[in-house]
Amino acid sequence: MPPATRVVYNLPDFNIRIDGQHVALLPQTHFADSDTVLAACAPLVQAWQIMIATEVNSIDVELSFMQIEWMDRAPSSGVAEARLDSIATGTATMHAMSIRPFRRHPNAPDPALRVTPNMNSLWQRYCGYKRGTEPLLSMAYFVLTVVEALAAQTQADGTRFKALAVAARVFNVEEAVLKKIGELSSTRGDRSTARKVGANQPERPLMSEECVWLEQAVQKLILQVGRTNGVPSPNSLRLADLPSL
Repeated sequence: MPPATRVVYNLPDFNIRIDGQHVALLPQTHFADSDTVLAACAPLVQAWQIMIATEVNSIDVELSFMQIEWMDRAPSSGVAEARLDSIATGTATMHAMSIRPFRRHPNAPDPALRVTPNMNSLWQRYCGYKRGTEPLLSMAYFVLTVVEALAAQTQADGTRFKALAVAARVFNVEEAVLKKIGELSSTRGDRSTARKVGANQPERPLMSEECVWLEQAVQKLILQVGRTNGVPSPNSLRLADLPSL
């Protein structure tokens, strides 16, 4: 259970109040009906849910809308203000055996984060890994190659750069992070987990610390894709933001 103390996050469009597992979204503008307010807050909630999932290292996180309370300030004009209540629940899992609940309130939503189609496709691939339908190494390599491809699409001036250098600049990621993802996803693993096996490439299973590093690096890289909407993300991703190897 999250702490019983109250936390308030003030954002441009919604203020968020958390009391234990109860979350109230308080719009800062007027809405005419419940459908409108739900549509307005849905992108924020979707992005925040993924942020929380990465914080607790679990995809079993859900924000469920429970009710909407109306405070009609101007009945004659048909303008009303809504408060949206939801429940935040979740557990973090480690190899589907060890379960721990939230022990602190989640960080505030990132207004720059949007679950774009590109980000969502990467996140769903990551979720497939967490559900055990794909090895970590192939999932990580897929995410890296998609990030490189997305970055290459921004080079409309015809100039050619190394793919990793372009991706590092476009998504505000230290190039060393991308290189390490590429190295681990291409050179580690055995016959059941490796992305590829060569005649002269010995089997090198991931060490436990490498597994933790790679998973966190992929999580954070996917968030960088969601923060990059036509301009580089205001948040950087550096080696220092990841566990030591």
